[in-house]
Amino acid sequence: MTSSTFEQVVALLVQQHGVDPATLTPDTGLADAGMDSLAVAELLFSLEDTFRIDLGDVAATQAPATLGEVIALIDSKRAAQ
Repeated sequence: MTSSTFEQVVALLVQQHGVDPATLTPDTGLADAGMDSLAVAELLFSLEDTFRIDLGDVAATQAPATLGEVIALIDSKRAAQ
C-alpha cells in the first residue's frame, strides 16, 4: 500500500463524503465511515477518474469493504496498466 494512494483516497472521502480524516486507517470499514452502498459506488467512480483506472470488472459482491482493500485494489489496477 502506498501512502500517497492512501492520502489521495482519504482526501476524496473528506471532500465528497464529509468523513473525518482522523478516523480513517487502512483497517477502517467503509460502512464504519458512514458509507452506504450508493456512497461506495460513487467513491469507485471517483477513484476511476482520479487514478485513471477501470473498475468496471469489480462485481458488487466483491466491492472493497475496508479502506485498505480500496488501496490494494487501486494499486493492483495501476500495476496492471
